[in-house]
Amino acid sequence: MKTEIESQPESGAAAPKGSGDDAKPLSREQVLQRYAKTGYELDRHPAHVIRRAHQRATLRFQQVMAGEDLSPTQFAALATILKQGEVSQNHLGRLTAMDPSTISIVVRKLLKHGLITRSASDTDQRLSMIALTELGTKYTLDRLERSVEVGRRFLSPLSPAEQATLLRLLNRINDDDPSNGDGGK
Repeated sequence: MKTEIESQPESGAAAPKGSGDDAKPLSREQVLQRYAKTGYELDRHPAHVIRRAHQRATLRFQQVMAGEDLSPTQFAALATILKQGEVSQNHLGRLTAMDPSTISIVVRKLLKHGLITRSASDTDQRLSMIALTELGTKYTLDRLERSVEVGRRFLSPLSPAEQATLLRLLNRINDDDPSNGDGGK
């Protein structure tokens, strides 16, 4: 049965209403009053602000890495393999905070460009081991300083103390386990 949501009581709970009932639509004024009561402001919503900052970071990456056929996630994978050495594809995904689907796409693109190799593990044939090729090593080393410049440009509106505070707070948020549902309390 098709349902509508009845005007929510003050408690905020929604009550489904059968399609046979004649509900009076909310006026624009009522909608705006209810909207204002929630305290929601897009420009102050943390997820929206972080998404906009991510867009800025991606733009800075594209500006500094202009002419490269390389995304920030691909570079993160390359730099991680450079630092860690040979690593399983699954572990690479965890180290770079990429889900299995995303790391699979990144690995395919890097393989296509000849920057990495993929082989079966000597100890566990279920694992795909990822390593940099010689080209991949040189390519990544040659671009590390440019990647650092991306970070400098991204954080440039902030003082050094503000930059450190922002990174510390973002890391604290990122280190929280979202599955516990307690908001880090």
